[in-house]
Amino acid sequence: MRRRGYLILVGMIGVGVVAGSGVLVLQRAVTANHARVRPVPAGDQEVAWIAPATSGDSWERLVAALEVLVERWPKEAAAAAPSIEIARAFLDLTADVPEISVSFGAGKLWIRWYKLSGEADSRQWIAHLLARGRPPLMVIGGDTSDRALALAQALHARADQWPGPAPLFLITTATAERYVPKDRTGGLASYDQWPLLMDVYPGRTFRFAFTNTRMVQAVLDFVQNTPQVWPQKNHDPAFLAGVVAGADAWHSLALLIAGGHWQPYYLYTLAWGDDGYSLDLREAFSRQFTQSLRSSQGQEEFIKFDDAPIPYGAGDPYQPNPREHLAATAFLANRGVLRDRQHLLVLPTGAQRARRFLRTLCQRAPLEMRNVVVVNGDAISFNTIYRDRAVAWNILDVPVPLVFFSHRNPTDHTAGFEPHAAATGTQDLLLYLDLLQAVVYGCFRQERIVTDADEVGERLRRLRWHSGRLLPPTDAPGGHETLFFTAEGNRSARTGEHVVWLRPAFEATRNLPRATITVWRLGDSGWQLAEPPLEVDYFRSNLE
Repeated sequence: MRRRGYLILVGMIGVGVVAGSGVLVLQRAVTANHARVRPVPAGDQEVAWIAPATSGDSWERLVAALEVLVERWPKEAAAAAPSIEIARAFLDLTADVPEISVSFGAGKLWIRWYKLSGEADSRQWIAHLLARGRPPLMVIGGDTSDRALALAQALHARADQWPGPAPLFLITTATAERYVPKDRTGGLASYDQWPLLMDVYPGRTFRFAFTNTRMVQAVLDFVQNTPQVWPQKNHDPAFLAGVVAGADAWHSLALLIAGGHWQPYYLYTLAWGDDGYSLDLREAFSRQFTQSLRSSQGQEEFIKFDDAPIPYGAGDPYQPNPREHLAATAFLANRGVLRDRQHLLVLPTGAQRARRFLRTLCQRAPLEMRNVVVVNGDAISFNTIYRDRAVAWNILDVPVPLVFFSHRNPTDHTAGFEPHAAATGTQDLLLYLDLLQAVVYGCFRQERIVTDADEVGERLRRLRWHSGRLLPPTDAPGGHETLFFTAEGNRSARTGEHVVWLRPAFEATRNLPRATITVWRLGDSGWQLAEPPLEVDYFRSNLE
């Protein structure tokens, strides 16, 4: 009986080994198929979109943006709207390569999604594209700064090995300007000594998101130009209106403080040490605020920084980790100052970390937190505070004014936004629209496809921006037009910046389950409402 048991056990192990071998063989077959690049037909060209295998939502928005591009094709353009093919945009097999195409007749431009995974990273995909023999005109990627760095390094390592001009690199949403070098010696170098992301693959990199510095400039400029963000005490409305109407926000702030009409505030910055984006954005806020305030009024006593980053961000969705708890205690240590002065609290991190940190502050010091305005870059999205607000950002848990940056208008009704509980913001759709329009303008000349990546790069450098839209490349920009890219390849200022302001509703001693969301765009005359305000509530029955 015992021998029979042993035989059964051995048999089960054998079946398991065979089954495991079969799974391993299947995994290897899938991986091999996954890492195979597709051929480029004669007369066609390719753009390689290299993004994680989990980027289905981003790919869907990219495809949607292509359809919007055709619908919005300018009537004054020299050519008719391009033809597109999206039949293979969404495939059944996860390991297959989705693709879409654009053409004006002869010659198609294929945009293909090569998926990043544990078996196929950036270096491997670039190696496979190189081995094919036909380089893509462009590589698109970099949804995060870490992935942008990995792709830039992979392209730089192969820059001299392509049969012809090396591909261009188009960064999508990565915003960090510098990164911590891994090969540093002698301790951590100062921020000014960190290498620039745009210098990793120089002269061939273009960024479609705004940089951290530009986001910070926009957010601080909005705060300074919008006194309603702050609770005002004992001020003359006529004087206030006249001062803030000035063009120089920092000069206006100086006049308000000098006249006793504005309560000075502290800037308090936090960062998470395991997040390069957080460190880079914290540095940008600190530097921009310090330089601007010193040059305008010399009021350094109104500045307060927390120079010690929180070491790690792992933790519960709603409860702070031990180091975050210590940081919250440090922030609340001088509660008298919190009661008497306004605080600008910089939280350069994602919604989950920011929410649990603010939730702790609001529970421990609900009245003092009424004098705090929280600012963020683009790590908190419009979808978080609007579509997913019941869970992701419930104003009863975090009743604090919030100002953050958006690369494009998240409530653009012409792009399909309709104000209802399940509505998704349009900021990513419009950002991909900018990217695809630039790709088409760069890769097609007089309806014929361009075959040289160097020429495509020159065409991108001559793209222009005017009246909220991208214009084709030209050798002679008009007086009211702005080049879309700077000399370094970053997106130029005043080419689509938006700011989102979430304002909670208060009574004297109570927080109300209501808030107002406004979206502002930066125009020629300053900040203007992009769309009518959104009045939202937080009763769960209205969000289902």
